[in-house]
Amino acid sequence: MTNLRPALRRLVVAALLALLAGTTGAGGDEPPQVTLVPPDGEVLTGLLRFDVLTLGEGIDHLTFWLDGREIRRRNRPPYSLELDVGPLPVPRSLRVTAHDAAGRIVAADELRLNASPHRFAVRLVEPVAGSRQGERLRARAVVDVPPEARLERLELWLDDALAATLRQAPFAVQLDLPQPGAMALIKAVAYLADGRRTEDAVIVNGADHGDEVDVDLVELYTTVVDRNRRPVLGLGAGDFTVYEDGVEQTLSRFEVVRALPIHAVVLLDVSASMAPRLETVRRAATGFFDATAGAGGEDRVAAIVFNDRPRLAVPFTRRRQAFAGGLAGVRAERGTALYDSLIYALFYAGGIPGQRAVLLLSDGVDEVSRFTFDDALEYARRSRVAIYAIGIDLDKGAEGSPRKVLSRFAEETGGRSFFLDDAGALAAAYAAILDELRAKYLLAYHSRSTRPRRGRDAFRRIEVEVHRRGLEAKTLRGYYP
Repeated sequence: MTNLRPALRRLVVAALLALLAGTTGAGGDEPPQVTLVPPDGEVLTGLLRFDVLTLGEGIDHLTFWLDGREIRRRNRPPYSLELDVGPLPVPRSLRVTAHDAAGRIVAADELRLNASPHRFAVRLVEPVAGSRQGERLRARAVVDVPPEARLERLELWLDDALAATLRQAPFAVQLDLPQPGAMALIKAVAYLADGRRTEDAVIVNGADHGDEVDVDLVELYTTVVDRNRRPVLGLGAGDFTVYEDGVEQTLSRFEVVRALPIHAVVLLDVSASMAPRLETVRRAATGFFDATAGAGGEDRVAAIVFNDRPRLAVPFTRRRQAFAGGLAGVRAERGTALYDSLIYALFYAGGIPGQRAVLLLSDGVDEVSRFTFDDALEYARRSRVAIYAIGIDLDKGAEGSPRKVLSRFAEETGGRSFFLDDAGALAAAYAAILDELRAKYLLAYHSRSTRPRRGRDAFRRIEVEVHRRGLEAKTLRGYYP
């Protein structure tokens, strides 16, 4: 089933659920079920159509929710929804709840739009948090497993008791509450074969506790450089002060992350103008791989090439043969879609814990992107991924020139920009980038900001001061919660 496109795979799972219900239901009555069918595509923007499959008896109407807010109600089939998810591929949550004639929730489903392909997460789709349940309820979970990882098991818990252990979809069981209408904690815990775990939990039949306060853990991977732009180590927590929107923050974690694994995406311009430099670029990118993922540690490097569209040439890997082989057949041709490709690279790097970087190499201006510079900059701010930009043989120009564009991406994300006269200096630029990546400080704090959590007004500005003469701290200039 892993080779099916996502929409078809969800339909197959829904059919399996229906078959399971048909074999366990009493008197042939199937319990209500609802399945959201996503549109095709990995990166979703703009106006989209979502279809809904319903099964069983007792569904009176459906309610649609976007990021926890009710947006639409459908009282009769066909239960489809046309929805504008916005101009940028930011993560969104689309949920549908099925209700009976009395308004009670009898089934639910949820889609995570624009979720990272590397996301490891479990979410309880049913029951809905805060819903009223009788003596029996249906618990159903969805698990997102990263590429090259294997799900070992999923556990479903009722309060403190293990109710079921499942090893493949559908992850659904019927649970009997200790007493009809009793408050209960339903928990799903997913385990990967490598030992990683994640969980989700909901309370049903509970009291209304009013508004919740969101507390964000903010992690700042920070480089300190001297006047010669060389990384500086040996500093302590007391040497730094962090401000969010001008308010000093209290650090909850501080460490030097010299040995922390790096996940780097090498983003290479292979438009027609790069043809004379392509072999040099290939060698330099492979050299960066050898110094990171090829050195025997936990680092991983991926390669995305782009001309008038981006293409994943090499997924994250530690295998040199895979990396070099993925770049071997690349040809330089067609135009340049820099903004589209940068957004795709940032999307691909999402969902991975720890230190992440995109190493962007280009020799020209954007020519054919669907997204604009402002779109790409906004998405870069949301990504929390450091961008290291390398420009080859670029004119200095005025505002909006390629040099200024690349510099802005780097400055906003805590990276660095390099401008080379020819590709022969690429190896030295990659070495300087690696020196920075190996000499970062992790500054973490819990933000209790009351600013909006969505929209452009939600952007929270960050400033890090270092209390040593002649030193400068570089990190992202802000973030979206």
